[in-house]
Amino acid sequence: MSAYGNKLNPYRKIREPRGVKGIRQSVVITNNPSTIDQNQQLLVRFPNLSNNDVIVPGTTRLAFEIELTSTDDNATIYQNIGRAIVKKKTIRISGNEIMSIDDSDIYHCYVDLWKSTSERVNMAYLGIGETNMLKHRVDADDKAADTGDEAIATAYGAKFCIPLDFELLETHMPFYQAGLGDRLEYELTFNDYNKVIKSTDTSASYKIKNICLEFDMVSDTELARQIRQQVDGKMVILYDRILRHRKITKNKSDTLWNINLNVPARSMKGILMLFEDPKRTSTDTYYNPNITKVEMTIGGVPNQLYSQGMKAYQQWDEINKFFALNSKRNKTTEAVLKDVCFSYTTLEKYLTDNFALWLDLRSTDDNSLHGSGRKIENASERYYHPNNEKGRSR
Repeated sequence: MSAYGNKLNPYRKIREPRGVKGIRQSVVITNNPSTIDQNQQLLVRFPNLSNNDVIVPGTTRLAFEIELTSTDDNATIYQNIGRAIVKKKTIRISGNEIMSIDDSDIYHCYVDLWKSTSERVNMAYLGIGETNMLKHRVDADDKAADTGDEAIATAYGAKFCIPLDFELLETHMPFYQAGLGDRLEYELTFNDYNKVIKSTDTSASYKIKNICLEFDMVSDTELARQIRQQVDGKMVILYDRILRHRKITKNKSDTLWNINLNVPARSMKGILMLFEDPKRTSTDTYYNPNITKVEMTIGGVPNQLYSQGMKAYQQWDEINKFFALNSKRNKTTEAVLKDVCFSYTTLEKYLTDNFALWLDLRSTDDNSLHGSGRKIENASERYYHPNNEKGRSR
């Protein structure tokens, strides 16, 4: 039909007939416990729904209300509180650990910087938005009058949410707890007060209350039957397993940094290095150490990834391969939005406040492929700090 183009296609239709007549419901379940404090672990277990109930992909989140206690009347919260408030996230199915992410706040706040500008402007529920809007929502004294910020504060108040966006709940078929049999669980460790509250009062604290699991549910016999057939067969869940190898402290004045990793993997997509300045005052700010050259040795073989080392001008192109187009966005959406929905992180922001080093080990930068990463049996990588073009092997 390409000869007729899009509008003259004789089989063209915008809608599909005979849409499903399932019963949709927005579900809110109070968690037990419904309150939590810093450094405490919260267990969130998905309920056993009926045989005809499925959870709509992309709708699961954990809602909460935050209350600040501080002698500083201007105390507020950091950007992207829905991510910043969780410092460790563990996902289990029937008690078996699927993934555990240390420093979840650091990682997920960075990933959200690559969402589109239009997405971020409407993510007030996560706590993403103008600083003044956050001040209105926690009632800081120095908030400025603004009609838009006041409207958001009236609608949401101090209520925020933590996205529960594991791939099983996001990019696969509707989640069917009754057919899965095994219980899906999240274990969240809540962050220190000073990682959540922005205040001159060093003893400021927060109280988290009214914790609820929220999701959209559809009840339909035929839909549930088709999903149950797949679950009863050999259902495959494709997801990226995120591992934090370790935290490393380096001196800014050093001109050579050697980093050795030994993380065996059947398919490693890449290595992400995030840099924090000890004086960091924003969850949206990541330090750029001005790396001029990166050399990698894998399995004892030097000059991997880049034959002459990755230079500074190549770092932006490399990280775009994985982060610029969110891998969870479906192909149709990508095709529609690719020319109008730009990433919040621009080249200028990347080189100043949103820097990270991404070493892409996939055979192709196609984000729709799974398992295209490199097999690593004995890894040893090194990278170089500014103004240094030579270094010894380790």
